[in-house]
Amino acid sequence: MADEEPVDPKAYLEELCKPKCVKPLLEYRACEKRIEGDETGHKHCTGQYFDYWSCVDKCVAKKLFSKLK
Repeated sequence: MADEEPVDPKAYLEELCKPKCVKPLLEYRACEKRIEGDETGHKHCTGQYFDYWSCVDKCVAKKLFSKLK
Protein backbone atom coordinates (compact mmCIF):
# COMPACT_ATOMS: atom_id res chain seq x y z
CA MET A 1 0.00 0.00 0.00
CA ALA A 2 2.86 2.41 0.76
CA ASP A 3 4.38 1.85 -2.69
CA GLU A 4 1.25 2.92 -4.58
CA GLU A 5 1.18 6.27 -6.27
CA PRO A 6 -1.24 8.71 -4.67
CA VAL A 7 -4.30 9.46 -6.79
CA ASP A 8 -5.06 13.08 -7.56
CA PRO A 9 -8.80 13.58 -7.00
CA LYS A 10 -8.88 16.87 -8.94
CA ALA A 11 -9.50 15.32 -12.37
CA TYR A 12 -12.32 13.19 -10.98
CA LEU A 13 -13.89 16.19 -9.25
CA GLU A 14 -13.58 18.27 -12.42
CA GLU A 15 -15.65 15.69 -14.29
CA LEU A 16 -18.29 15.84 -11.56
CA CYS A 17 -18.38 19.63 -11.68
CA LYS A 18 -18.50 20.13 -15.46
CA PRO A 19 -22.27 19.45 -15.69
CA LYS A 20 -22.84 22.26 -13.17
CA CYS A 21 -21.13 24.74 -15.50
CA VAL A 22 -23.21 24.24 -18.63
CA LYS A 23 -24.07 27.91 -19.17
CA PRO A 24 -20.44 29.11 -19.41
CA LEU A 25 -19.62 26.11 -21.60
CA LEU A 26 -22.45 26.93 -24.01
CA GLU A 27 -21.31 30.56 -24.14
CA TYR A 28 -17.79 29.40 -24.99
CA ARG A 29 -19.01 27.06 -27.74
CA ALA A 30 -21.24 29.81 -29.18
CA CYS A 31 -18.22 32.10 -29.28
CA GLU A 32 -16.17 29.43 -31.04
CA LYS A 33 -18.86 29.15 -33.73
CA ARG A 34 -19.00 32.94 -34.15
CA ILE A 35 -15.28 33.24 -34.81
CA GLU A 36 -14.86 30.02 -36.75
CA GLY A 37 -14.15 31.74 -40.06
CA ASP A 38 -11.81 34.42 -38.69
CA GLU A 39 -8.58 34.23 -40.63
CA THR A 40 -7.04 37.34 -39.04
CA GLY A 41 -6.55 35.83 -35.59
CA HIS A 42 -7.88 38.99 -33.93
CA LYS A 43 -11.04 37.39 -32.58
CA HIS A 44 -10.83 35.01 -29.64
CA CYS A 45 -12.89 33.39 -26.90
CA THR A 46 -10.39 33.69 -24.08
CA GLY A 47 -12.88 35.35 -21.73
CA GLN A 48 -15.50 32.66 -22.21
CA TYR A 49 -12.87 29.94 -21.85
CA PHE A 50 -11.69 31.32 -18.52
CA ASP A 51 -15.28 31.86 -17.34
CA TYR A 52 -15.97 28.17 -17.91
CA TRP A 53 -12.86 26.94 -16.11
CA SER A 54 -13.38 29.43 -13.29
CA CYS A 55 -16.82 27.90 -12.73
CA VAL A 56 -15.35 24.39 -12.70
CA ASP A 57 -12.50 25.43 -10.38
CA LYS A 58 -14.86 27.06 -7.88
CA CYS A 59 -16.95 23.90 -7.75
CA VAL A 60 -13.89 21.66 -7.40
CA ALA A 61 -12.31 23.81 -4.67
CA LYS A 62 -15.30 23.32 -2.37
CA LYS A 63 -14.85 19.55 -2.55
CA LEU A 64 -11.10 19.18 -3.06
CA PHE A 65 -9.77 21.01 -0.02
CA SER A 66 -11.81 18.87 2.35
CA LYS A 67 -10.04 15.77 0.95
CA LEU A 68 -6.47 17.09 1.23
CA LYS A 69 -4.33 16.11 4.19
